[in-house]
Amino acid sequence: MKSALIFLNGYYDLGYPQFYRDALTWAVQHGYPLICADGGLRLFTELNRISHLQIFPTVLVGDLDSLEEMPGDTIEQLERAGTHIVREWIGHVDKDDTDGQLAVTYAVEKYRCQRVLLYGGLPRPNGYETDHFLGNLRLMRLGFQLSQGSLHGDRGNWKAEMRDRLQTIHFVVSEVTLERQNDGIQRVSLIADDPNVTVESSRNLRWRLDGLHIDPVRTNALRNEFVPGPDVATIRLAEESDPVYVIHNWYE
Repeated sequence: MKSALIFLNGYYDLGYPQFYRDALTWAVQHGYPLICADGGLRLFTELNRISHLQIFPTVLVGDLDSLEEMPGDTIEQLERAGTHIVREWIGHVDKDDTDGQLAVTYAVEKYRCQRVLLYGGLPRPNGYETDHFLGNLRLMRLGFQLSQGSLHGDRGNWKAEMRDRLQTIHFVVSEVTLERQNDGIQRVSLIADDPNVTVESSRNLRWRLDGLHIDPVRTNALRNEFVPGPDVATIRLAEESDPVYVIHNWYE
């Protein structure tokens, strides 16, 4: 499955740089594009500053207003490193699409990706960026809609995740397998935007979800958890179900 890693202009827990370094290394090894949405470039700049192993984005897209905080030759340095700069949107701060939307669209339409992994999607502490976070969640849905038109594939082939060090949010259109991350409690919550979300079956969760309708108004599927022992838990949606967000978080 062709994947793309997308780096948004949000929160990165740089107290744990290895989490991001591992993701970048994995993507490079598999030939997956690294797409920066404007200020997501901050992550690469910081990681390259503290490491001898230099990694640069495959693509930089957006109005690039965040680059005003960086050295004046940043674009030239990136181009010398092989980064493709999408110049169409530079300076267009009044455009209709966010930089994140441009990045997801680029991944689907230019690379024909069937899976996007979003980083930097959470709001920065004390930044009052809840609006950005909620918008970033919808980027996974945007990719799903675009993929149906561009890829002409089975809807179940689309995968999208928003990844952070202690949490992954999945946009699930058919089924998902959640992997245990450590020996602690593994929380699992389901949240619906749409009215027709029904779980066909679940496995290895403390409270079984089989046949449950996930109401977009009633929060009736929060704070489930893995049963002790198994390394994975699975959730399968009914055939005609709308997509659902599955939030998996854990603790150190």
